[in-house]
Amino acid sequence: MSDRMKNAYGRVQLTGPKGASLIDLVSVGFSRREEDVVDNEKDAATLVRKYGKVQRFRDLAAGDLSEIFGLEGFENLKCMSLIELGRRTAGSGRGQIEFIESPEDAFELLHEYRLMKKEFFLAILLDAKCAVMRVVEVHIGTLTMSLVGPREVFREAVRDGASSIIVAHNHPSGDPTPSPEDHAVTRRLKEIGEMLDIPVLDHLVIGERYAVSVTTGGKIGG
Repeated sequence: MSDRMKNAYGRVQLTGPKGASLIDLVSVGFSRREEDVVDNEKDAATLVRKYGKVQRFRDLAAGDLSEIFGLEGFENLKCMSLIELGRRTAGSGRGQIEFIESPEDAFELLHEYRLMKKEFFLAILLDAKCAVMRVVEVHIGTLTMSLVGPREVFREAVRDGASSIIVAHNHPSGDPTPSPEDHAVTRRLKEIGEMLDIPVLDHLVIGERYAVSVTTGGKIGG
């Protein structure tokens, strides 16, 4: 084994960040100086075991960096800022969607919600040409018929003169399989949408890697 492969710093140098293991990235990324990397490898393994997989690093707490790596003040804030930057970059997709021409466009527009730890119920307001007018966060919290009522969903659509809407919500568990409650909410909203002449074109359940249409059962993205 070459000297460069004997520690995380050398391995990341040799392979580049894209080819490095998660433990090596954590060892280098959360070290104050090059000299600290070797000592931090055991701590990095502890952190990786705690979170299990890279997707869960979005839940990393500043307290973990303080307790495990001894990072305080600016160093702690810098690391947390870089983690947040990575999260936003991963969710940025191919840029702002201006028109909804497919379920994939709607999923791309709402891509950032796939990593949210809370459940968001959303409405995409569309004009007559299916251009996005805006995205409304209707409700934050557990989805139920009592909390996500037609009045809350359609209030902004009526006020803005939307021609149609697409509704969506995320499953913080990461599994986008629609629940019986999801189907019930969809049926009710579609009925009201027909009465108001603001049709609900689709209802997407957003998971960690892909979405599912409650309307068609189709998988979107992933």
